[in-house]
Amino acid sequence: MPQAPEAATERQEERQDQASPMGKVVHLHTAHPRVAIPYVTPGDMFKGAREATSRIPSLRKLTGYGILGGMAVAGALEWPIAVAVGVATEVITREQAARKRAEQAKEQRRQPGTEPPVRTQAAQPGQTAMA
Repeated sequence: MPQAPEAATERQEERQDQASPMGKVVHLHTAHPRVAIPYVTPGDMFKGAREATSRIPSLRKLTGYGILGGMAVAGALEWPIAVAVGVATEVITREQAARKRAEQAKEQRRQPGTEPPVRTQAAQPGQTAMA
């Protein structure tokens, strides 16, 4: 059964409405990369804050560094000398603290009845726990 001419013209108009102005349809493909979104918990924030505050020098050291900086700004000291003095001070105090900790550990091992704190490590994949 032949179609009415009116129905054929309506279908052509629908096809033209769906097509782009130039008569072709453009299909775009977009990329959707998988990006890990970090999830920060309050515990993570406090852990980072504790680590950051452990690296801040004491008030006494900060005062000394401030005085060195002030002298460098005022011109009483050249800035490379002020930096060298500050770095040397930090290196020496860290070395002294490490030696002091080592001596305290030796003393704890020498005293009978006291045991040094035991550090445990998590088992690595592929390792077996030793009993």
